[in-house]
Amino acid sequence: MNRRSAMILGALLALAPLTLLCAGQTPSAKPVSKKSKTTSSATKSRNPYVEMTITELIAEDANRWSDKMATRVAVGGFVTQITKGEGDDTDIRVCENPKIEGMDRGRCIIAKCIGKLPCEAPQVGKPVTVRGITRYDAKVGAHWWEIQPVEEIEK
Repeated sequence: MNRRSAMILGALLALAPLTLLCAGQTPSAKPVSKKSKTTSSATKSRNPYVEMTITELIAEDANRWSDKMATRVAVGGFVTQITKGEGDDTDIRVCENPKIEGMDRGRCIIAKCIGKLPCEAPQVGKPVTVRGITRYDAKVGAHWWEIQPVEEIEK
C-alpha cells in the first residue's frame, strides 16, 4: 500500500505545476477582426455593403468563411456579357477587364438579376458596381462566385 500511495503522490506532485499554471491564467481579450470594424462603420452609415474587388472575392474559399467575407458586397468591374437566364433572370458577367472573353473563373463573377427584383441591364463594356448577396455556384460546369440577387447596379 505504501508503494501505491507513493506513486499516486508522485503523480499528483508532477501535475501540480501544470494545474497551478492553468489556474493562474486569465482570459485574454479577443482581437477585433477587420470585419467587425467594417461592419460597425457600415452600420453607422447605414451601408450594408462591404466593398470588395473581384480578385478579393474570387480568392475566398467557398467552403470556409473568413473575416474578409460578407453576405452583402459591392463589387466593381466591367460588363462583358448579358444573357437571359432561367425564367425572368438576367445573367450579367462582370470581369476585371473589359477585354476578357468567356467566363474566366479567376477574373470574372456572375451578377444575377431575378424576376422578383429586376434591374436595368447595363451596356456591355461599361464599368459598373454591383451590390447584392454573395453566393458560390457549385453546379456542374459552373464553379464561380455570383452576386444573386443583385440589389443595385451603379452604372
